[in-house]
Amino acid sequence: MARPIYDDEVLGKAFDARLTRRALVFVLPYKKQLGIALAAMLVTAGTALVSPHLMQVAIDDGIKAENVRVVTATALIYIVTYLIRWFSQYWQTIFISILGQHVVNDIRQKLFSHIQGLSLDFFDRREVGRIIARLTSDVGALNMLITSGVLSLVTDFMTLIGIVIIMLKKSLMLSLLTFTLMPLMAVVTAVFRGRARLAYRDVRKKVATVTAHVAENVSGVKVVKSFSREGENLQRFEQVNRENRDAFMRAQAISAAFSPTMEIISWIGIAMIYWYGGLQAIYGTLKVGVLVAFIAYMHQFFAPMRNMSAFYQNMQSAMAGAERIFDIFDTEPSVRDKPGANELPQIQGNVEFRNVNFAYDETPVLKDVSFTAKAGETIALVGPTGAGKTTIINLLARQYDIQSGSILIDGCDVRDVTTKSLRSQMGIVPQDSFLFPGSVRENIRYGRLDATDGEVEAAAKAVGAHEFIMELPEGYETDVREGGSKLSSGQKQVVSFARALLADPRILILDEATSSVDTQTEMLIQEAIRKLLKGRTSFVIAHRLSTVIEAGCILVIDDGRIVESGKHEELLRNDGLYRRLYDMQFSFETAGDEVAADI
Repeated sequence: MARPIYDDEVLGKAFDARLTRRALVFVLPYKKQLGIALAAMLVTAGTALVSPHLMQVAIDDGIKAENVRVVTATALIYIVTYLIRWFSQYWQTIFISILGQHVVNDIRQKLFSHIQGLSLDFFDRREVGRIIARLTSDVGALNMLITSGVLSLVTDFMTLIGIVIIMLKKSLMLSLLTFTLMPLMAVVTAVFRGRARLAYRDVRKKVATVTAHVAENVSGVKVVKSFSREGENLQRFEQVNRENRDAFMRAQAISAAFSPTMEIISWIGIAMIYWYGGLQAIYGTLKVGVLVAFIAYMHQFFAPMRNMSAFYQNMQSAMAGAERIFDIFDTEPSVRDKPGANELPQIQGNVEFRNVNFAYDETPVLKDVSFTAKAGETIALVGPTGAGKTTIINLLARQYDIQSGSILIDGCDVRDVTTKSLRSQMGIVPQDSFLFPGSVRENIRYGRLDATDGEVEAAAKAVGAHEFIMELPEGYETDVREGGSKLSSGQKQVVSFARALLADPRILILDEATSSVDTQTEMLIQEAIRKLLKGRTSFVIAHRLSTVIEAGCILVIDDGRIVESGKHEELLRNDGLYRRLYDMQFSFETAGDEVAADI
């Protein structure tokens, strides 16, 4: 597996043939469009090679020979040639665009699909903004390389070969004089190439930083506004944006210096041809038309060389993007179905943890955890923050793989069955309920896509969501917008309950599911929670111990271990950690009620 690129550095060579071959695989399904685009580009280049020769014929065989028919015929051929050129350029543009958009679509689709299949540890190590940059700017840069960039390179190379052959046929001496400039152009290109590589590497890094910063602040806009951090965030963004601007300007300065330098070299060559060719024309050893045509071919000779040099600069950006894109493609999910994994049959919901040990990046989180949950039983997980409660439910859903021990559902090890068949029989209501852009109905139906409108509304009624939904401007069709911004935290949580109830999972997980609602609202939805838990094996993580009093078994987690287990009354009598947590919370809530009464 390739080493992950965390800091957007370029790991490989300026041009990596292996990466290019991998990228060109995306072009192969569109051979027809590629062939038409390439043919159109070659026709365009061919018409350009014809025009200087027509100039030579018009001058030497028409004007100097005072032959009107030759001049007229040459003019007509010239017009026809450029009509063909217009036609070929038009279809060249059309088919390069078609090819490019298909390739971009396919790369993004495959990359997004691959990212969707990666395990949570991939997202733990990467900022959202940098992942977005892979799917946007990096894919765009790669597309430029494998469509228009490669096609232009092929066309320029073939055009250059054609020009060299024609120039040698027109005048061997003038051609050799022109070629004396090649070593100088090669040196200049090599110098600028090294500087451009470093500059464009920095540009890509800074662009990714800006994207990550924007994504971070937009996602956390409520926190930003709550702490009035707009000013500080603006200053930070001004800094990263300025660094991005400065990096881009440094890269542009190199490009700006490179093109005029190449122009100077080419004009020096043209001046040499004017001088030497002019002398030959004066002495009668070279026809004027040949000299004019040769100078025109010289202009064309330097143009492909400048294009290929510019392509090399663009290739730096494309290669940087390609490395990062294929780094993701080469990243395998840490949680994978084993070969021959079976589908998990319809489960009853018996769960058993046997001596489970787990660590994040070698940091122990769970230590020899063992417990059993019977089908239909409610298990509460309580304990200090960071004790390992959420890790237990993540391991149950096999979001991560354990280091040792085993997790069994109805006697089946979760590592022996497919993750899809496992997770499809589980439902979760997270602490921060996430709603997708779309209607309330669509968000509830996300729990079961084939559910009817009646089933959606029945689920909402069961958890007490129907009343407030009907008070919304468009009822169930109200667009909740991104993240559910049109609903309160409590309303979003209740919609999440309806979504979970509609999915009808055999194992249900409530991860701090009432943390976003006030005490009064919590009391109103307790009945909804009872309906949600009824008949299912349920795992409830809660800091409010009042919500877990009725649990069949309470597991008290501390420092990755189960330090106590039992029913509420038993744990209170034990006078252990649970009793201390309960007394602290009871004292805090009592004090809060007294303050509220005084107010």
